[in-house]
Amino acid sequence: MEDLEEDQAIRDRLSAAIAKTGAKQVADRTGIPLGTLNKYLAKSSGASFANVVKIAEATGTDLGSLAGSNSKFGKIAVGMEGTSSARHDIVRLPRFDARASAGRGLVPVNDMPIGEVAFGRDFLRNLGANPEYCYILEARGDSMWPTIPDGALLIADASKTEVDDGRIYHFNVMDRALVKRARWSLDGKLYLTSDNTAAGYPPEEFTADRIDELRVGGRIMFTGHAPMPLR
Repeated sequence: MEDLEEDQAIRDRLSAAIAKTGAKQVADRTGIPLGTLNKYLAKSSGASFANVVKIAEATGTDLGSLAGSNSKFGKIAVGMEGTSSARHDIVRLPRFDARASAGRGLVPVNDMPIGEVAFGRDFLRNLGANPEYCYILEARGDSMWPTIPDGALLIADASKTEVDDGRIYHFNVMDRALVKRARWSLDGKLYLTSDNTAAGYPPEEFTADRIDELRVGGRIMFTGHAPMPLR
């Protein structure tokens, strides 16, 4: 019952924020389809955390207020407003378009962020991440389903560029940005693999002669998404 009440409260606040700015303007600013925004406006559909972030930015609404301090999203998001001590305990992570590439193991300066999201430093540290090196990407596609569904908000740590077997990373291969699980073979080959084996995504193999094509943006430390439907 409590979860339903929290979900309804988020829908109410989303609807009010969209109505204040106008669904058409929010669609233009966020890239969220107008039909989806109209469902949020009518409170007939809940939003993913990624879309809550986009709507907060597009409407000039405080993310913490929009998500709600007691909701499942509010436990992740940290409001932009607060006391000076609260501000000291938060870090604003740059949010990049999913097509952002990485160079030398870091997000390059020529790929400008499209926004910022505030998170608690302790929250990031508890994930094992370095708050000063974290950034945000939005997942695209179903290659990592069910671990990472389409539209999930990802926190990556650019200080973690040593590729460990079995972990998920933001990789860049030439001009392609990928979120894949790393697998090492006994003969030293690196395979970028997808979790959605049923869809038939083949692993990509990297041997010594291809290593210059590969850059590591950072290790994926957190995946935020709305509850997934049954498939």
